[in-house]
Amino acid sequence: MELRGIIAAVTTPFDGGGNLLPERLDANLGAYNGTGLAGYLVLGSSGEAIYLDSGEKREVLRRAASAARGSGKLLLAGTGEESLRGTLAMTAAAADYGYAAAVVRTPHYYKKNMTQAVLAQFYRELAEEAALPIVLYNIPPLTGVDLGVETILELAAHPRIVGLKESSGNMDKVVRITSAMPEFPVLVGGASTVYPSLCAGAAGAILALAAAAPGACCAVEEAFKSGDHARALAAQRALLPACRAFEPYGIAGLKAAVDAAGLFYGGPPRRPMLALEGAARAAIQQAMEEIRGKREEGRGKREEGRGEREKGRGKREKE
Repeated sequence: MELRGIIAAVTTPFDGGGNLLPERLDANLGAYNGTGLAGYLVLGSSGEAIYLDSGEKREVLRRAASAARGSGKLLLAGTGEESLRGTLAMTAAAADYGYAAAVVRTPHYYKKNMTQAVLAQFYRELAEEAALPIVLYNIPPLTGVDLGVETILELAAHPRIVGLKESSGNMDKVVRITSAMPEFPVLVGGASTVYPSLCAGAAGAILALAAAAPGACCAVEEAFKSGDHARALAAQRALLPACRAFEPYGIAGLKAAVDAAGLFYGGPPRRPMLALEGAARAAIQQAMEEIRGKREEGRGKREEGRGEREKGRGKREKE
């Protein structure tokens, strides 16, 4: 398993009544299969896993795995529950459906009791007993619990803990972890920091925005890998208007962005969250149109550059 590249944190489609739409999930994954995405995180924060019951989670895992079959994409399952027992059960289900690894958020409901020692013990026991390798998932803006650098480095030494999804937005933490353990894959969770994180040694990113603009997100990493830092920085900057437009509205904003892409189904979030309307939705639509425009402009410039190089080669051959 190679844990790197741009991975989409896929959304879970619902109708207006909050009912699962499995056929929409199939269609979304089918469309993503034709992109440059390295893989998918199913039932992450962007998938509203917290709002699904156990049976629904299993259905989403099953349908997504079926839709991705044969695509070559890496399949990651969000299996975190508040208890070790619940997390083990959901991880076993993901293993049955063929997922490569489990992405497990920190338990957080009893956050005052979630000390670093408690969290370290939870992940150690999970790694020993789980049916899949474990990717640590640190997202303090949502959980209120922050895995410390020393705890992460201690856990990273475990052979069945294979990576970290770091969604704190703390670049200092990314640098400290990648400097101490450069072989341990760190994937950031924010589209606004992909390029600086890659420069700091991150292996890639697991992004909500990649569910709406997979090509634009992949363009940052593709340019970075090719050594074209100017193009990578330009691709990073192209993502920022969309980040600013949708991120303040959370899942509702993300789903509006997925709809605005015109290629996938976003739909409404599940209650108690409300679908985005009015000026906020219009701003997201405009930001997504800007991303498309910049992608097309970038492609045009690259094609023009190739044409000039070919013309130059032809001229030299004649001489």
